[in-house]
Amino acid sequence: MSYDGDVNTQGPDKEPEDCPPRLRSQAGSVTIWGIGLTLVIAAFAGLVIDTWRVFAERQDISGMADAAAIAGATAIDIDHLNLTGEVVLDGPMAEARALEYLQHQDGWSGQISYAIEVAADGSELTVALETDVDFTLVGALLPGEEPLRVAVTSLASPNVVEP
Repeated sequence: MSYDGDVNTQGPDKEPEDCPPRLRSQAGSVTIWGIGLTLVIAAFAGLVIDTWRVFAERQDISGMADAAAIAGATAIDIDHLNLTGEVVLDGPMAEARALEYLQHQDGWSGQISYAIEVAADGSELTVALETDVDFTLVGALLPGEEPLRVAVTSLASPNVVEP
């Protein structure tokens, strides 16, 4: 069997002499485009993953703050209720219950800062939580980038339901 076409006899790295100059100048451009596209896709994937981590962390600490506020709002000042019939919170007990609830959560760590406050009139309890979320994949592309601060605040008040 014989082959009548042109054969590149100049070696595997050489282009045939009859190849138009336009084609010779574009050699390797597909590789460069491929590498560039891969980097863009990797950066976009990193942004998506890090954004998802921020939303997940916010959801976690928001749930903790909500539940801690509800736990604290169960600390009703019984003496005040018996004297006046008015439902208000026992400030120190409400703060202690909210903090105790937070400390027993699986996701609780020393990296989460908190503030627990009872209103002066005892009508409501506020739980504020803050944490930093480090960028992982985007951080590799932007070294030295500060972590993102995620903050949530929950408010609860005692509620009496008449039978």
